Formats: sequence, C-alpha cells, structure tokens
Amino acid sequence: MKPLILAADGQQDHEGLLRELFPSAKYEPCIIVPSASAARQLLPTRRFSMVVIFTPLADEYGIRSAMEIAASFDIDVLLFVPADKFDQAAYTVRETSVFVLSMPVNRQAAWQAVAVVEKARLKIRQVERQLARTRDKYKELQVVSRCKLLLMENYQWTEEKAHRYIEKTAMDHSTTKVLVARILLDKMQARA
Repeated sequence: MKPLILAADGQQDHEGLLRELFPSAKYEPCIIVPSASAARQLLPTRRFSMVVIFTPLADEYGIRSAMEIAASFDIDVLLFVPADKFDQAAYTVRETSVFVLSMPVNRQAAWQAVAVVEKARLKIRQVERQLARTRDKYKELQVVSRCKLLLMENYQWTEEKAHRYIEKTAMDHSTTKVLVARILLDKMQARA
C-alpha cells in the first residue's frame, strides 16, 4: 500500500510541486483541500502518512492548525510559509513534529525535507515497536516475579526453589514460564 498525503492549499496552485515531491510511483495521488477545517474533517477518515500545508489557507493562516493536526493525529506536517514568515513559523513550531519550509521553495530542499520527515517517522515507529516489546517483557517478568513471591510466601520456599519450580514446570509442559506463572497464580488466588 502506497503512502497517502493530505495537502491543505488555500490558493490551490501547488499541485505541480506536490506531484514532484510525492510521485505516483511511490505515493497515492495527493488529496488536496482548501482549508484547515476540511483537512481536520478528512484526517479521521483515511490513514494519511503526512500532511502538507501551504499558507495562507482559505479559513486561517495555518500555523496553529499545523501544530494542532500534528498533535491530535500523531502525524508529521510539512508547513510551507512565505519567506518573510519563516523565522516566526519555525520558532512557533519548534517543539512539534511540524517541519517548516519557506516559499518559494528550492526543490532539492523540499525533497530533502520530505526524506528527513519520512526517515524520522520510520525511526520513531521502530523505537515504538521496540518499546512495546520491552514493555511486554517487563509485564511478563512482573507476572513471574509475583508468582515466585506467592510460592515463597505460601510454601516457605526460597526464591531459587520457586524459580526452579516455575522453570521445570514450563519445560515439562513445553510452555512458557509466563503461562505457568499465570496458571499457578490463578490456582493460588482461587484457594485464598
């Protein structure tokens, strides 16, 4: 599935640039809307990879909307502003996932910006997946540790003996220590 880009363009005159930045060989055709409100309405309906905003928009300037969209939809935003507004826009969005470029834009700089934004998002997704795996491992360790504590408390076993019991039971039944720990916890809690 190709990435889908949403563009908000108040003047509706940047279609050529969008086709250059997001070629059909790699991307779905860009969906172009004239206003921030139209973009906000469309965002929940499809899975967009990025939002591109050309200021000013039909209903507002666009900087605040860029920040709100980036925060509300966890999506990267590429914001094009006139050169005389660049410093102000860059300062305003400095702590968000909004990337600012000045218009008229250097094509090479725009391509590099798109590449940087895409690579950053890819890296963030990799870190999020790793974090989720680490979180799952931590939860599993908590279950096993809780089971060991209850075995130690109920049977006056040492931590080592409780650990060996869980490990041996898991090996004997060709299952994981976590599953054994959950079953043992259920049994001990049912008796209590």
